[in-house]
Amino acid sequence: MLEEIEEIAGRPTAILLALAWGGREIHVPKTRYLARHPEHPLARLLEPEGTALKVSDYLGGGSVYVPRARRACAEHLAACGATPGEIAARLALSISAARRYVRGAP
Repeated sequence: MLEEIEEIAGRPTAILLALAWGGREIHVPKTRYLARHPEHPLARLLEPEGTALKVSDYLGGGSVYVPRARRACAEHLAACGATPGEIAARLALSISAARRYVRGAP
């Protein structure tokens, strides 16, 4: 699912979704509703990216499972300057797993 989001709204949007709701099923409101309710959690999360309506156009009106995407999230957090310890805490990983993800080891 995140690959599809990445195609329609970009990698930063896919990473934001995984960081916020990875491992959960979420309801994506229809575009009409989301446009009228900027306080909706999806709108607030994606507002800086300006991609909430794109996601809603594609997935709106249904529930979707958001994968954890730990490796992609770890790489993103490392690129933003997070330490392995911070990455481990944020993603519920061991520090050694966080280091492996950042190094690119399988």
